[in-house]
Amino acid sequence: MPGRGGLEWVRARDPGLRAVRRSARVTLVACLSFFVARYGFGDPVVAIYALFGAVASGALSYVPGTPRERARTLLAALPVAALLVALGTALAVSDWTAALGMLGVGFAVTYAGVGGPKLVGLANGLQLFYILPCFPPYQPETLGLRLSGLVVGVLLMAAAEVCVWPDPSPGRYQDRLAQACEAAADALQSLALEPPVVRERSEGLLETAQRLRMSHVPKDERPVSAGARDRALCQGAAYLRHLLAQTGQLADDAAERPPAPDAARSRMLLASATACHSAARALRGEAPAPLVAPCAATAEAFEAHRARRPVSGAASATTVRDGAIALDIAYTAAFLVTSVRIALGAPVRSEATRPTEGPGPFWYAGQSPVRLYGHRMRAHLTPRSVYFQNAVRIALALAAARLIAGGLDLSHGFWALLTTLTVMRTSAAGTRTTVVPAVRGTLVGAGVAALLLVFVGDHPLVYAVAMPPVFFLAFTAGPLLGLGWGQAFFTVAVATAFTQIAPAGPELAAFRIADVVTGVLTGTLVGLLAWPRGGTGELGRACSRLLDQGTRAVTQITDCITGTGTMGDALPRARLAQLIAEASYAQFATERDTPGAGPALPTDFQAIMLAGNRVLTMGQTLVDHCPPGALAAWPLSAAHLRDAAHHLRLTTLPLTYDLRSGTMRPAPDESPRRSVPTDRTVIADVCAASGGRAPDPLLYYAVDAAIWLASLQRVVTAVRRPAEDPAAARC
Repeated sequence: MPGRGGLEWVRARDPGLRAVRRSARVTLVACLSFFVARYGFGDPVVAIYALFGAVASGALSYVPGTPRERARTLLAALPVAALLVALGTALAVSDWTAALGMLGVGFAVTYAGVGGPKLVGLANGLQLFYILPCFPPYQPETLGLRLSGLVVGVLLMAAAEVCVWPDPSPGRYQDRLAQACEAAADALQSLALEPPVVRERSEGLLETAQRLRMSHVPKDERPVSAGARDRALCQGAAYLRHLLAQTGQLADDAAERPPAPDAARSRMLLASATACHSAARALRGEAPAPLVAPCAATAEAFEAHRARRPVSGAASATTVRDGAIALDIAYTAAFLVTSVRIALGAPVRSEATRPTEGPGPFWYAGQSPVRLYGHRMRAHLTPRSVYFQNAVRIALALAAARLIAGGLDLSHGFWALLTTLTVMRTSAAGTRTTVVPAVRGTLVGAGVAALLLVFVGDHPLVYAVAMPPVFFLAFTAGPLLGLGWGQAFFTVAVATAFTQIAPAGPELAAFRIADVVTGVLTGTLVGLLAWPRGGTGELGRACSRLLDQGTRAVTQITDCITGTGTMGDALPRARLAQLIAEASYAQFATERDTPGAGPALPTDFQAIMLAGNRVLTMGQTLVDHCPPGALAAWPLSAAHLRDAAHHLRLTTLPLTYDLRSGTMRPAPDESPRRSVPTDRTVIADVCAASGGRAPDPLLYYAVDAAIWLASLQRVVTAVRRPAEDPAAARC
């Protein structure tokens, strides 16, 4: 049936009919409030502001969350919207005051998005609440009517979010995390058996880890706000990806060569499995927050146990390696549990990081959302921040468009500013992709509107009948067919609305074209001149700094504990680079998915965040437990560790260059090289140096350092690989 085929086509382009639902809600509220105000009360001012109140809060704003959460967000934004309408009304006294106000409002509203996706989603709608009243006529006496229309439109839109064909609630990232925790728990539990049962090889665990990547998560599920909960979920995902990768290493080893029985190691793996299972149940709301103590206690007991065991021969080398990986898993599980406790609002132990070494990995625990939001705002008040760059770009573009529209005395000049908002993206490439469709769609729509005004003339009833379906098409066409179609239908929709306010002729279409051309040229020029690379470019630079400072810290720590160097300031510098990269990554994850919005980098940015985290946590552990030169007594192991650290540094250097330049080269062949020592080589050296005796406890830190370096090498190798490559999750 044709109708069935059409519905399937719509569903293919709009899964869940989210765009159709949203368009129906906005159309209903916008048209209903407009008709009641225009024909029921006979007030055109209330009608226009009710119409645009619904359009701004429903069509131009996209707030993630459940229907009730979206409604609460719109109600919370209503006082801000009213303030902006009042400010625009007062500053419309002259073009210069209106433009200066636009500069301040444009920056403040856009920069407020630093707090997370909800504020980003509200930005365009809030901008419109200032744009609409800041144009002539200057009529401050109508402020009460304007606010009345605004309140009606926003309140009805908030009610419609809950009552009119509401969207299904989006998925929760914590459910993804819980599913991955369960997979890790099952694998660890099977490996804890004597003999171990290998239910799943590393490939299956790595596929599970892939589902935690932000590029595989819908935008309304991504935990990227400034609050402690989202920070903890994102950090917990990084720890879990590492845990899954290390569990995969154990599974592959057990499949090839079952390890010797070791009750202490089995208890530790079982405790890690229990921790992951408890975390999964807590994330689903089925149990209280998990406890850190049991997992940490078994890890400490295992450290004491392994220092008493004599080692010799190949079997002992395998036992030492598996034990070191299992110990890494246990400590990672403890970090995961701490992240889950923070995400659930449970108390955690205060950070033990010394002030000179801070901040620690959980510095944000226990801090209020307002304080964390303020911290992120202060951190981004720098020209290196993408939030700051984007706020400046949009503010300059809107202020320039307001001055030009006023100078040219454009009728309905606010359409120029609305067009500027429409075409502006966070990168010049993204802006360029919107220009041609916007202009083409406006020209077509203006032509249709002109014909409509010529042949229909001044018959408001015709425009009133046509208004709902045209507005519905305007809001639906963009998501389903593209920006050009949306602009075309929206131009016709505008004509049907304004013709009911005052008689208009074909010149209305010409005014619309002039406004759009002004907005397009202004937005494009500013987009090309001011920080054109957008979030991807800045994230690339931030990740380049993180890898550079992180590998510097790795080589510095390794040289220090092996007796060939001293500790400098590389570790504190790596901490600062980690904070900047995490903030840039959070911004990147909130950018609009626009073709051409940035260079297509086959880069696993979350893996880089994980690498930085691993450098800081394990690096600090080695610094705390290994005095300078502690491993110098075993020169062969020390030399192998230094070689591995410097090879990691050399492997990373081309990647840091590629990230800075934004032109990623193909991943080099990372086949094993005889000249590059592996963790197995260091472990063999430790066994040989022990001569069948229990090794010096310090030697086990050489083993832990070797496991650490090997895991970092895998992460760096996987960073270049595209998301579809399962090996990209090997971190």
